[in-house]
Amino acid sequence: AASAKPPSAVLAGLDAGADDAWHALVLDMARAETITALVRELALQSQLVARDVSGERPHWLLRIENATLNQPIVRDRLQAALAEHGHNVVLGVEVGPVSDTPARRVAEANRQRMTQAEQTVLADPYVQHLMRDFGGKIVPGTLKPVDV
Repeated sequence: AASAKPPSAVLAGLDAGADDAWHALVLDMARAETITALVRELALQSQLVARDVSGERPHWLLRIENATLNQPIVRDRLQAALAEHGHNVVLGVEVGPVSDTPARRVAEANRQRMTQAEQTVLADPYVQHLMRDFGGKIVPGTLKPVDV
């Protein structure tokens, strides 16, 4: 029988590795194209805030800041995608502040890659020679890190 309590009142807090696990799962689903469009955005912009594995079917609670992503059809599609990836859960979504989402982690990783690329280029002796002896400049926004 389903509980009459709201999801956030029923679900317990998460262990320390839950954010990492949610991040990895969302990126796996995105790479596999199991989630696309709004479903992918819901997953990327959400934080897994609670899980209850005590019942027949586990309950997971996500939190998002963007209320427009909290649509029943989008939630249902994300729940189906999670089931395809081995997580047959009942998914709840609430709107509120988030501190750690897959989208934020991806943005931070991209920022770090960009910083490293800029540092690598600026440390190159040939680039330094061109800048010093010929007045060369790096135009902001023109450097792009490459995957190796």
